[in-house]
Amino acid sequence: MLAIVIQISITTETAVPIVYTERPPLMQVSAKEVAKELLNKEQYLCLTKLIGRESAWKSTAQNPRSSASGIGQLLNATYSSLGMKKSNAGVSQLVATLSYISRRHSTPCGAWKHFQKKGYY
Repeated sequence: MLAIVIQISITTETAVPIVYTERPPLMQVSAKEVAKELLNKEQYLCLTKLIGRESAWKSTAQNPRSSASGIGQLLNATYSSLGMKKSNAGVSQLVATLSYISRRHSTPCGAWKHFQKKGYY
């Protein structure tokens, strides 16, 4: 899906071509597909349940009662505490969401269990 192939030969005196496959712009990459590649099946299923309840994977989702927005419905203060900037890109939102989950719940399944008990993660 996202590939960079670089081939360099140090042992030859002739120039060796470097092949670069350009990545699609961040806005064109599916956050759901990236999550599927990053997580094992169990953790991915927990994340999809959680995100399904929070935003239905909509990067434009907005909570009308707070600053919570995006895929993970993170607050502006949460982005700040993670040292990240809020973004409209789904993949950026996914990275922030997974960072938050890692800090607070260790795993997406841990976050999902918390959500089931408390209604938030």
